[in-house]
Amino acid sequence: MDSSDQFAAVAEPPALLTIEEAAQLLRVGRSRAYELAREYLCSGGTTGMPVIRLGPSCLRVPRWALVELATTGRVVRLCDAATVVDLM
Repeated sequence: MDSSDQFAAVAEPPALLTIEEAAQLLRVGRSRAYELAREYLCSGGTTGMPVIRLGPSCLRVPRWALVELATTGRVVRLCDAATVVDLM
């Protein structure tokens, strides 16, 4: 399968994307995506591309936060995002 259509065969993309997958969806280069991830971590979540750290060298991008960024330009601070418990 061609990397450009890796999500074409899947009904719904995964909830957490790698930096490379997020870069592909945003149509930016891998290096730029890592710059945006670092910017997010260094700014406390005010600028850049929303990421969560799952270990010392494992970053993931929540799909819903990436969609929010791509559709509205709004950077979501994941630590402030509403949870299901908050909404009940």
